[in-house]
Amino acid sequence: MNSKLVSIGDINWDVIVRVPGLPGPDGEVEASGLSEAPGGDACNVAVAFSLLGGRAGMIGAVGQDPVGEALLRRLSEAGVDTAGVRRVDLPTGRAFSLVEPGGERRLLYLRGANSLRKLEEADLELLGEADWIFLADPLPFTVAQLGGWLAAGKIRKGLALDPGSGGAAKGLGFFSPLLPHLSVLFLNEPEALALSSQDELKSAVQSLLQLVPLVVVKRGRKGALAASQEGTFHSTALPVRAVDTTGCGDAFNAAFLLSWIQGSSLQEALLWGNAAGAIVATRYGAQMPTKKELEELVKEVKR
Repeated sequence: MNSKLVSIGDINWDVIVRVPGLPGPDGEVEASGLSEAPGGDACNVAVAFSLLGGRAGMIGAVGQDPVGEALLRRLSEAGVDTAGVRRVDLPTGRAFSLVEPGGERRLLYLRGANSLRKLEEADLELLGEADWIFLADPLPFTVAQLGGWLAAGKIRKGLALDPGSGGAAKGLGFFSPLLPHLSVLFLNEPEALALSSQDELKSAVQSLLQLVPLVVVKRGRKGALAASQEGTFHSTALPVRAVDTTGCGDAFNAAFLLSWIQGSSLQEALLWGNAAGAIVATRYGAQMPTKKELEELVKEVKR
């Protein structure tokens, strides 16, 4: 089964600055390294899903600048259908990561071209070809338009959402047009607490399960969990030397979804998600894993 996923959201150019620590007010530190790479949460998921053997398409926007051209080329090289990517008259989105020793990062971003990409009637054809829709940190007009199409029955697809920290801070009301149609909700632990307005993870997950059939929580060094009406499943993190956590959650989302869609158990899908995130953590920038890399690591873990 080779399902197609269409990812909706940001396409960015990432600049990763490696620093020994963060400066205080009016202070400065000397950077120890600099690298650049394609990024954006929705873009990363589409690329990873394709590299891991799935079929993927992208709905988003880039600018008329050289990095926009480079991002389009990167998506195509990864096998992602770019028919839904528009060129607009704003700079391509940028993300700036300050990465400290151990992989911890601080993120600044400029949404740029991403802020102009509204869903259009033409997108219904692209979404009609998909088996799944993945939505990352959506803008208000995206939530409203997609929710309207779903409510009207114009789209009947599996729907996965990762609201990101910004989306989670907006609360459940912001996502109300999508909640009746959601199949999977991806969060990290702080996002789960914020979105559910709970103080403890277990109660947060149980609260969210009243609204969504499957809740998946990424917990970094603590691994990950997947909760459904069947129960809650846990998977430990893989021991790797992390240098940068940028894109780890996106790789997890893609690998988990692909594994689960293809019929794996939730426990197995968690393993694949953790393994994908672990691979990305070992390199700078959101460099998504290949199918061969992931299969080799999962095989090694199972020995």
